[in-house]
Amino acid sequence: MAAKKDGEKIREPSMEEEVQELRRSVLGALERLLPPKEVREEVLRNVYTIELSFLKIIKTLLDHQVEVLEKKVERKPGKKKAQKIEIEG
Repeated sequence: MAAKKDGEKIREPSMEEEVQELRRSVLGALERLLPPKEVREEVLRNVYTIELSFLKIIKTLLDHQVEVLEKKVERKPGKKKAQKIEIEG
């Protein structure tokens, strides 16, 4: 700890005080970013709608890929082309 000219010690902030100050600054920053309470519910609903839309898109893509793979698995084995065999003679 550093000493003042008078011989008094400078008091360092405790960890708890630092945490409180950090919390106040973060909450202040978040408060500026958050919409007003009047429209907050609508904004949240839109955020959930966006997430739901992305999940539906992913589900559609997965369903299509599963369908393609199922068709490949269910394909009936067709006639194989005859291979030419060379005969020595």
